[in-house]
Amino acid sequence: MRWSRSFETNGIRPSDKFCYHAAMAQVARLLVVSVWILLGGTAEARPGGGQSYHSSSHPSSSHSSGGSGFSTGGHYYVPGVGGEMPGWVVILIIVAFVIVFILWRRGKSQGEDGGEVAEGGGSSPETVRELQSLSERDPSFEVTVFTDRAVQTMAKVNQAWQNGDMGPARRLISDGVFVRFQTQLKLLKAQGIRNVMADWRVISAELVGAESDSLWDTLHLRLSAEARDTDVPTTADAEHVTHAVERAERAQYTEIWSFLRRRGLKSKAGVPALEGKCPSCGADLPLSEVVQCSYCKSIINSGEHDWVMAEITQQVEWSPDSAGEVPGLIELRQRDPSVSRQELEDRASVVFWKWIEARVTNNRAPLDRFCARAGEPAIAPAPLTEVAVGSADVRSVDLGSDGRVGGNADGKDRSTVEIRWSAAQGGGEPAGTASWITLVRAVGAQSRRGLSSLDCPGCGGALSGSDAVKCAYCGEMLAGRKDEWTLDAIR
Repeated sequence: MRWSRSFETNGIRPSDKFCYHAAMAQVARLLVVSVWILLGGTAEARPGGGQSYHSSSHPSSSHSSGGSGFSTGGHYYVPGVGGEMPGWVVILIIVAFVIVFILWRRGKSQGEDGGEVAEGGGSSPETVRELQSLSERDPSFEVTVFTDRAVQTMAKVNQAWQNGDMGPARRLISDGVFVRFQTQLKLLKAQGIRNVMADWRVISAELVGAESDSLWDTLHLRLSAEARDTDVPTTADAEHVTHAVERAERAQYTEIWSFLRRRGLKSKAGVPALEGKCPSCGADLPLSEVVQCSYCKSIINSGEHDWVMAEITQQVEWSPDSAGEVPGLIELRQRDPSVSRQELEDRASVVFWKWIEARVTNNRAPLDRFCARAGEPAIAPAPLTEVAVGSADVRSVDLGSDGRVGGNADGKDRSTVEIRWSAAQGGGEPAGTASWITLVRAVGAQSRRGLSSLDCPGCGGALSGSDAVKCAYCGEMLAGRKDEWTLDAIR
């Protein structure tokens, strides 16, 4: 079973060359990362987490080098270093790069000779077990096919970003990711700039985690790519854009992309959503951003029918243990078997980006659709730029009283989601922070299946926009609904 794949093409049609990461590769990574941190390593993030992510828990881990762009990830590089360094640091640098060089030569030789390292290549025992379980439940599942699919999704998302419209990629990404990208595009446009890119290609796609619960199968891929990118005025002509990109340095970036699918589904031939087909009934889909099949009414990007890219995490924030047990979630599932951590995180991501948009534009209309109470919580206008998200994680679930002993007295269930993010203000450098979003829902409410925030919870009709407060089909008001998760507070 091959779990790491490297590409030498432009990323849209990857080759069949594979590389494997054994234990020594993990040692090399640790040495390189250690050196990188000691030297004040920097990072810039593009279409996955925003233009420049600065971790609040790793303050020296990232830095913006000028482009506010969004080229599908975050890149990591060692900047020039001046002054003297201790001798042991020099030795550590030499050891790290010797190991990397040896591994590179060995991997090159194995690629030429067709040799393979032992199955598992550095993946954790938990990942090994989860993949074996997934293969038993879905005998047609192949990691190599899945990584090809992920790279095609990355290319589609990247192209949509470059065109300034995420609609063509919407069927491949969850509502939370879609709103993130669309909001980023709005913020860049409000600044009078757009991101442009050239020479983009995928370097590698490595499966670094797998998990399953009673509702979802989730796969985590470390995707690395490189490109030249820069920001230009929205009024820039083709000649200006060409010259600006030619002057930009080629840079690499890496992020963790998480894909999920309803547990129990079987792999389909091809990628229906990429091929313009409904993954549920196979009907042709119109050439638009519509995500509801007009024949079977399925929501294409809900994860109910096929894999969907549901979360992008900056590498500095990602941990294979981030999907640990959430206090209160098991108890809530006893009342609502369909509720999931993934649903709560995707919903919180939608709310977060609407909150950011409301603050930057000093207009709370984008947020009101998702608030529990009209006009609340209050927003503090702020000229935020270079907004980037590192991670979104459910931290707790508090049950409302349903007549039993215990629970909140106001009859509402609550979930708190931590969003790690960074932003710049007043022309300064981006700074990392964290916000806790509290979502509420009436006790007894039941989750709809799948990840879906941008369709009417009443009739299921597709909403004309993510800010819509009234369904154009059934006329139902969407803001302040008690039967879906809405924003109660943010701090």
